[in-house]
Amino acid sequence: MGNAFRRQPGPALYDALASPVTDDLLEIGLAFAIGIIFFSFLLIIPGIRGWERFWATLRVSLALFIGAVILECNFGYEWYTAERCVRTAYKAYVFPAGIPQEIEADIGLHIGLRGINITLLEEPLSECLGVEEEDPEHPYWENRPFPGERIRYNDAYRWADPWRQGRLGFGRFAGRFNIEFREAQFRGVPLPITWISEYFTLDGELIRWGRKFRVAGWYAHIFLWTAFATYLLSILLFIFTVQAGAKFMIITGCLMILASFSYAIIIINDPKIAIPFANPFQGTFALEPEYGWSFYLCLVVGILVFGLGVLIMILDFFVPRKIAIVFHHSIVEEDEFFAVEEEEEGEGKPGLEEYGVATKGGRTRATRAGRSTTRRGLSRYRQTQRKPRSTIRRGGGSGSQRLHDDIQLEELPAKE
Repeated sequence: MGNAFRRQPGPALYDALASPVTDDLLEIGLAFAIGIIFFSFLLIIPGIRGWERFWATLRVSLALFIGAVILECNFGYEWYTAERCVRTAYKAYVFPAGIPQEIEADIGLHIGLRGINITLLEEPLSECLGVEEEDPEHPYWENRPFPGERIRYNDAYRWADPWRQGRLGFGRFAGRFNIEFREAQFRGVPLPITWISEYFTLDGELIRWGRKFRVAGWYAHIFLWTAFATYLLSILLFIFTVQAGAKFMIITGCLMILASFSYAIIIINDPKIAIPFANPFQGTFALEPEYGWSFYLCLVVGILVFGLGVLIMILDFFVPRKIAIVFHHSIVEEDEFFAVEEEEEGEGKPGLEEYGVATKGGRTRATRAGRSTTRRGLSRYRQTQRKPRSTIRRGGGSGSQRLHDDIQLEELPAKE
């Protein structure tokens, strides 16, 4: 069947699959998945009535946002980043005389929890820096070193799975990062990419950048996975009780904050990583990474989640009825009943007012010995305001509640 519509049967040949250079496909995929879930929720919003539509939209939006942030920060490569416009060699070998040997490009280093991502995009310095051409009579695009090649690279090197340092060198017992670096050298990746990634293969004396970032990524990703688990538990518990859900939301915020702080503390290394480059407009400079948006997003959202959990607990303590409406909890007015016996005649007997219950509209029914029993349901939010019942048992008569095995208490005279 594969050769049915071919004149000359043979293997199928396809063009090269073009992939984006400066974009992370995994981050885009996660954002797209969260967007699909949110769009599916938007389709059912018209079926929700009244204020519940607003509260349901608010709950789902916050829940999806927190989950998306945790996953994006866990798998993203923007924890420690740097991007500069450079003029650099493209190939490792020497060109013949008279042929330009350097390209102008925008090069970026993006460090995540599981590895690094290096991007190389050919772009004239005049466009990248927003300045005039160095030689207006001979623009860069007309005098490219490699006119038949489109220079757009995106290479990733990972130290995760397994998370181990491995032996020194590039052999079979070395770490995953070193092995992938040696494979990239055999593939013949551009010189700027191998120049940057080589800095993370060194592990000796004070040059331990690869080890520092690997250990920091390990602890940060453990905190984030735990935060994702507590985040799911908070969503589940909010269905049943507000207090438990708020507590797990506070734990989620704390774990996200710990992920950011642990990463910032562990990657501290002296000297700080700095990769030298140059261009004719800025001279020689170093590619020095700084904290990226993934780091700050994890830290800021963690603080907001922690504060939101504390706020929900406070509101549930002071205004439980209103917070129950936000989380679509039914307010049970008569979830617990108690019986109060009241004397129809006589003075000095405790009435229903002593127990915080109004007698107006109370349901009464006749009982023995001329007494009536009023049954009234109290809201669970007022039960803590009731006065405690007296423990004195009234004896005698047909309405006595004394048990046969009760222990008789006697009052002892005080010793002088």
